[in-house]
Amino acid sequence: MNKILRLTFVALLALVSNMGFADEAYKTLTFPDENKANNARGSYTETWKATIGDFSWTIANFNNNSWKNWNFIKCGSKKNVSVASIATSSVMDKAIGFVLVTIDNITAESVNSISLQVASDSAFSDVKETVKADKLEKGDMQFKVNAPAENLYYKLVFDCKKGSGNGFVQVSKVEYYEQGKTPTKVDISNTPETAYTVAKAKELIDAKEGLTTSVYVKGIVSKVDASGFDQYKNLNFNISNDGKEETENPFEVYACNDLGNKEFTSADAVQVGDEVIVYGNLTKYGSTYELGKGCYLYSINGKTTGISSVKASQKSSVLYNLSGQRVNGSYKGVVISNGKKFVNK
Repeated sequence: MNKILRLTFVALLALVSNMGFADEAYKTLTFPDENKANNARGSYTETWKATIGDFSWTIANFNNNSWKNWNFIKCGSKKNVSVASIATSSVMDKAIGFVLVTIDNITAESVNSISLQVASDSAFSDVKETVKADKLEKGDMQFKVNAPAENLYYKLVFDCKKGSGNGFVQVSKVEYYEQGKTPTKVDISNTPETAYTVAKAKELIDAKEGLTTSVYVKGIVSKVDASGFDQYKNLNFNISNDGKEETENPFEVYACNDLGNKEFTSADAVQVGDEVIVYGNLTKYGSTYELGKGCYLYSINGKTTGISSVKASQKSSVLYNLSGQRVNGSYKGVVISNGKKFVNK
């Protein structure tokens, strides 16, 4: 082995030895759970049972929308003050050092507190300790158990005020880590230059890690829905890697704002064939992958500012195929009009 190869090999070994690997959770609760056929609920005032494998939780005052396109649960009511909870009804046979809760969204001003109770019994009549969250904000909320021990029960308590709407806290996952193992936050943040493709964005959504972080996603517009423009001044549109509309599991940019996170001033500001980079939170609604409500355009056709709010209708202009040949409106495929590409169907 020559000197260069030997040095490279040594450097590689050093890199591998210094890499950190995330510890796996001992128990994980995600939604919908395996008892979804029996626990569908459409209100914020019921108690129901969630199961994963042979482990179970008692969930109180959380709505799951009867599992109609929700992969999360919500608590908090506009009618009354409420205390919602996620409690282990099975005993945890391992000593738990950390409990990690993924808070997708939270209206902090409508929440008094979020805390973790650790008890010796499933009725929580003998609470050993209570750990209160320091900050009420979306993200991975971590609770450190001060006196880990085997055969205990764990209850997350969400103390909510009466609010102007429903669903102040949205939870998508709860993880329990054995003593000695530390949760590692997954960072999926990126830049416009490293914007995720639609395919990569879908992989991240399916992995269900780090989704409270806003990211950049790039694609070509394949479908536009401006039905909400008049009322909300935002647009819904689908994007794909190649500009072709996906009939199964499409990727939707939902309730999107214009450049600079401003309201759109025209319903046709985004058109099929536009190349966009969009910024927002990844999520899933039923079978549809999404950048969720609150997302906005970072760029459109390479421009980040100075876009005209009104575009001429592309299909009424002269069309060319990718070989530069003039075609008519019946041509199917990628065409060029006014210097922009779009998919003609």
